[in-house]
Amino acid sequence: MESSSKSVTLDAIPTGFQPEDPSNDIFETILARNSMGKAVNGYHITTAEVDRRSNGVEKLNSSSLANTLRRTKLKNCGETMRRQMMEKEIPVNIYHRQEVFPNKIVALSEAEAVHMAKDLDDIVNDGYPVAGIAREVANEVMEGGSADFRSFFDADGFNECMEALSGVLSSVVPPITGICAKASKNEELNRGMEHLSQATHGFGIAVQPTWMRALTEIGKGVCKIVKDEMSVKKEVEDTKPPTTIAESLETAKGAEVKVELEETEVVVD
Repeated sequence: MESSSKSVTLDAIPTGFQPEDPSNDIFETILARNSMGKAVNGYHITTAEVDRRSNGVEKLNSSSLANTLRRTKLKNCGETMRRQMMEKEIPVNIYHRQEVFPNKIVALSEAEAVHMAKDLDDIVNDGYPVAGIAREVANEVMEGGSADFRSFFDADGFNECMEALSGVLSSVVPPITGICAKASKNEELNRGMEHLSQATHGFGIAVQPTWMRALTEIGKGVCKIVKDEMSVKKEVEDTKPPTTIAESLETAKGAEVKVELEETEVVVD
């Protein structure tokens, strides 16, 4: 959804997350770095996001924050940034060391990173070659001989495992601009996920459901192919004609025993 007055993208988030309007906590509104042509997207950067960027995993200094906000480089840009942060009651520590160096992720705001995750979600849902990957994996299993193919028959067990993993991943949504946050009862898991989120500006969290769905479909496809094709192969092997004299004699002997058993009669007076 976009605001008609400022063309600000508000809820471009992937499937599986609940949107949250960031309009009540705006620190600044920026233009996206990755817009193309005339379609220029704007994004809100919240006070909480600036706090995460400054005092979280990255510990960006005021100059780096100003660059992230697309501000023109001025002589007192860092000082101006620090004054605005203090006005918003964001802790300012001019002595802490920045923990991240310039890369492609640093340049993105959280709303931009999440919007990118949504675009990836759409692309994967529409064009990821799930069937082709499942077929290739199944071929490796059936032709390689190194794996016990019978373990691939348990599609229900695989589904239960993936559902449990998906449940754990979805139980934690760290604070991210535009997405409702939630925490699990496992504090260690919460900290780990928050670290990932801050390091990737929400992108690492937002793409998890996308890949979980894709990998689950691939796994289910592999199970089905292996079970169907190996079951048919086993039936053929069990009914194939003997290829040696020894096999013929063994087959004939087995048939004689079967006939003798079938011809045995019980006489009752």
